[in-house]
Amino acid sequence: MLTGLSGPAAYAGILLVLLACGLGVPIPEDITLLAAGFLSATGQISYWGAMIVGFVGVLAGDTFLFFLGRFKGRKAFSWPVFRKIFTPERVRKAEEKIQSNAKLICFMARFAPGLRAPVYLTAGVMKVSFPVFFLSDGFAALISVPVWVHIGRWFGDNIENGFEFAKRIHLYILIGLGIIIAVVLFKKFVLKPRKIASS
Repeated sequence: MLTGLSGPAAYAGILLVLLACGLGVPIPEDITLLAAGFLSATGQISYWGAMIVGFVGVLAGDTFLFFLGRFKGRKAFSWPVFRKIFTPERVRKAEEKIQSNAKLICFMARFAPGLRAPVYLTAGVMKVSFPVFFLSDGFAALISVPVWVHIGRWFGDNIENGFEFAKRIHLYILIGLGIIIAVVLFKKFVLKPRKIASS
């Protein structure tokens, strides 16, 4: 759909799709950013325009979820539009992660599509500081948005190959996140208790 647009219509389409992604609609956000990169490669939009609209789109969707959680609390989880997306199991996992380390989790959630929306909504419900949320998410977006847009631009007309490459990147990201989480948990629950016991 997006690859058939150009100019203002393309920017508006990318922004709307990214907002929908941020609300938990099952549309791959990273694929949308790849499409933005593709459009910049074919000259339908500018490279920096793709970057800016991508960054604004992902942050706007995430921020909306955060404030929805902040003002509506747990009632938001039971709304029909969110009930299937924010399952009790996803919300429980998001709560556990946020309670352990808000800064790290709000940063890492940007790279975990399945937990991204529940984490940001739950962060609002649990009254995480907005500057903490926004700076963590924004810093992560400064990494993820340029990466996906640039990959889409790099593959250009071979966007299908770009999609296949994106699948492999997702796998590497998940492995990396798993390693980071393991290291953080090891330091928190193994090394720290040992230091306390020895002192």
